Amino acid sequence: GRDFFGRRVRQQSSGLGSGVIVSEDGYILTNNHVVEGATELLVKLSDGRTVEGKLIGGDSLRDIAVIKVKARGLTPAEFGESVSLEVGEWVLAVGSPFGFDQTVTAGIVSAKGRGLGIMNRDYKDAEDFIQTDAAINPGNSGGPLINLDGEVVGINSAIFSRSGGSVGLGFSIPVELALAVYENIVAGGSVDFGWLGVELAEGAKVARVLDESPASLAGLRKGDRVIRYRGREVTDSGQLIRSIQFTPPGSEAVVVVLRKGKRVELVARVASRTEAEVARYGGRVIRSLGVTVITATEEALGTGSGTDGLGVFVVAVEDGGIMAQAGFQRGDIILEVDGERVRSVEGFVEKLAEGGRSVRIDLQRGEVRGFTTLRR
Repeated sequence: GRDFFGRRVRQQSSGLGSGVIVSEDGYILTNNHVVEGATELLVKLSDGRTVEGKLIGGDSLRDIAVIKVKARGLTPAEFGESVSLEVGEWVLAVGSPFGFDQTVTAGIVSAKGRGLGIMNRDYKDAEDFIQTDAAINPGNSGGPLINLDGEVVGINSAIFSRSGGSVGLGFSIPVELALAVYENIVAGGSVDFGWLGVELAEGAKVARVLDESPASLAGLRKGDRVIRYRGREVTDSGQLIRSIQFTPPGSEAVVVVLRKGKRVELVARVASRTEAEVARYGGRVIRSLGVTVITATEEALGTGSGTDGLGVFVVAVEDGGIMAQAGFQRGDIILEVDGERVRSVEGFVEKLAEGGRSVRIDLQRGEVRGFTTLRR
């Protein structure tokens, strides 16, 4: 079933997946869907030991998670690059399909740059899966796709099958994307949308470049028309925005633009959208609640140029925090606290201080208005 906010109400169950050791002190890379909602994580190592794992953080959009085990002297995997993979090249998939430990299957790279929309259909045109015919089955998720040099080039994530078993259509997350998300999670325990700092007009034409933004530092100019982003053709502004958002902060992105009829290739380092919004709109991190908020204005929401406070915009919610437990999500707009209107971050904090241990919060999520109870 689902609750008021549309979240799945989970029943207790067990699951199985695979992972890749990244560091000798116990950081392990896997799929988010393998560990999402787990109350206990047990990790079986290649030497036969079973140890308890701790979830460091997960990214449901890109389906990557990081767990940590208390073990020393582990042998980390060697990592290669997926960009140099060629269609037809041999690869190996390693994992525990149906519980059969350390199973290796072989196949070729069938295609690159596949969009599936499995985790979120809105981002299908931003995804970049490696397709392989190496047998991938339930239990392989989170395990490595390896080239013939023994280097990890992908994280096995999904299969296309009507029966639930392998039919030669397996999909892996490129290692560059997986490691970029890993670094974000290890550094801060959370992940975020990517941000370049451009406003786009119809046809992926740059209408404005924000000062000191990644786009500005990369050399993008007003009037440029973006035609390729990270190796993929840009079809419209919406697709480009989703592709930027899908890029993990800290990653480099090659951006090809048409400028006065000439192709110009630029390299931008994608930044964190949350950090950019907080810096630009005077946001605040409320650590006791596990939330980052800014004052919602027309300018901040991208609906106009007005600067009057309309409420409080939720920029980020920390997994396991008080706000997360109450059902809040990024994008929610807080309108009232205990029946009193709030129009700014300062007003929100003030009303919370006046309230008791349990307060009612009215909010807007998309086109739907609702309320929840925040218990502190």
